[in-house]
Amino acid sequence: MSRGKGIVLISGGLDSLLAARLLMDQDLDMIGFYGALPFVAPDADPASLKPVQLAAQINLTVHVHRCGREYIDILRNPSHGYGKHMNPCIDCHIYFIKKAAEMMRDCRADFVATGEVVGQRPMSQMRHTMNHIEKETGLKGRLLRPLSAQLLKPTIPEEEGIVNRDLLMGINGRSRKDQFELARKYNIAEYESPSGGCLFTDRFISRRVSDLLTHGGDVDTVDFYLLTIGRHYRISEAAKIIVSRNERENSELEKYRMVSDYLCLPDFKGPAVYVKGTITESDMALIGSIMLRYGKVGDGVPAISISARDGSVTRIIAENAISDEDLERLRI
Repeated sequence: MSRGKGIVLISGGLDSLLAARLLMDQDLDMIGFYGALPFVAPDADPASLKPVQLAAQINLTVHVHRCGREYIDILRNPSHGYGKHMNPCIDCHIYFIKKAAEMMRDCRADFVATGEVVGQRPMSQMRHTMNHIEKETGLKGRLLRPLSAQLLKPTIPEEEGIVNRDLLMGINGRSRKDQFELARKYNIAEYESPSGGCLFTDRFISRRVSDLLTHGGDVDTVDFYLLTIGRHYRISEAAKIIVSRNERENSELEKYRMVSDYLCLPDFKGPAVYVKGTITESDMALIGSIMLRYGKVGDGVPAISISARDGSVTRIIAENAISDEDLERLRI
């Protein structure tokens, strides 16, 4: 019989796996919680997600929460601002911990745990920020950081004897020596790199996020997922295009054609182009020149079908391919 129950946030990184394993070692009934950012394909099987698969090596079952419009609304105007790029780290932490807290109450669990380490990350894991996050999430006394617990005030489950504080850690700072030793002890060989993985911190994706939130209007999770597909160009203030890079991306763009404003398909061997926004005849010609730049026409006529959301189809003939210099000016 378990001593108690907890919800542990899982990212796929080593720290969260170790936090879970430390608590599982105390005969606590632990349930993993993974927050899937909107970059994850809407039709992705939760069991196929890397953090879920990595948690399986410690026999931890993971509940997957998919971020939706509520998260996107936070992203538009994070209360605590962005990091170096479009990463709302503190607000993101608060959001996921709040969702885990909801699960804690639904499951009648005793606490929420994270893999946070005091002093490891400058934006979200300084001691004062961690205290602030605990207050903002409404988990006062029930937010446990097993890897740094001995450096922090005892939580309610520690005081009540549900969690043995003496078996927790007191790790501080950016060195990962202690984590690697624990990983060897628990035979945890696979985990995500500590250097990143969050696409909001990627400078290329970050530019696309900024453009989407500036020009996209009523965006949803499909719009975010498509930020990871193809080459992105803003051809006017009113329209952005996504140009596929291979057959797989052709298929992905065609899969979401019903939520595009236009989908452009070539009669020759070339990329599909997904359009978000309103386009003019001159924009169509520009799209044709871009498709010609990436396509191979051969002896045929470079014809393109442009299908609008209302079902109408316009046929154009692409003329001169756009120059690399002009194309680069349009890149997002």
